[in-house]
Amino acid sequence: MARGMKGAHPAALLCTFTLLLWGDVYAQLSFNEITGFSLSPPYFNLAEGSRISATATCGQDETGRPRSDLYCKLVGGPTFGLPSQTIQGQYCDRCNSNEPNKAHPVSNAIDGTERWWQSPPLSRGPMYNEVNVTLNLGQ
Repeated sequence: MARGMKGAHPAALLCTFTLLLWGDVYAQLSFNEITGFSLSPPYFNLAEGSRISATATCGQDETGRPRSDLYCKLVGGPTFGLPSQTIQGQYCDRCNSNEPNKAHPVSNAIDGTERWWQSPPLSRGPMYNEVNVTLNLGQ
């Protein structure tokens, strides 16, 4: 046995180890219950407040001026909603950067809300099959 362990009782060592381990687990559980975090370290939005840009956005023309675009989600439709917003089972809507509730600017992608950035629909042309989003983290 190691020099400092000479004469130590194995049951006492096991008990000490168990108490230390349980104390660490209990402290983590208490922290999680208080903060609601289960990740360590807690999740945070690294991009929030950074500069972000896109080569194109739904509801804006090539010069950034407002325009109306029809877009449809590629997967599924809503379980409820207006029949006028459903085309062949897909949820569709219009985006327009001039209307706050219809605007989907690229800044929505990192603002920490449930709002989103929307790329232009492919109905505007094949060049919108590829749109670049650039996030500058200042590094």
